[in-house]
Amino acid sequence: MSSAAILSIKPVYTNQILAGTKTIELRRSAMGLAIRDVVLVYASAPEQQLSCWFRVKDIETLPVAQMWTRYEKRLGICREDYEAYFGDAESATGLHVGEVHRIKPVPLSEIQRVVPGFVPPQGVIWLRDEFGKYERLLPNLTDPLPAEVFPQRTFDLMSARGRAG
Repeated sequence: MSSAAILSIKPVYTNQILAGTKTIELRRSAMGLAIRDVVLVYASAPEQQLSCWFRVKDIETLPVAQMWTRYEKRLGICREDYEAYFGDAESATGLHVGEVHRIKPVPLSEIQRVVPGFVPPQGVIWLRDEFGKYERLLPNLTDPLPAEVFPQRTFDLMSARGRAG
């Protein structure tokens, strides 16, 4: 079973993911993400919108220098920025981008209208943790997230059918 999460990604990197030139999203840790999880991408300022979602194909943690040597062309970042991001960290985590789904952008103002109190993630926002809070946002996605990332939704629908019968 997979889960869904919202991650903030700078627009330059979001656009590279959409173009297929950035196939590894870099993080300092896996943040609890697993293979087959779905990442709903919030393109940070100045765009401030949900732009796409992708499936995590693989997660790899390597020493910082080895990640650069092995995947430089797939990271979408110059070496100077790469080194600045990881600083004195020992390891780099790469989320290998699987299938990518472009959506009609959902601006921050619309997200906040349907999800009162929404604040763009500094880390990760797990949709499973607050499904009811995000349920009204999901129909705004022009390419819906896979149903299996919401086991409680499937359970709720099955429970409702059982009560109706």
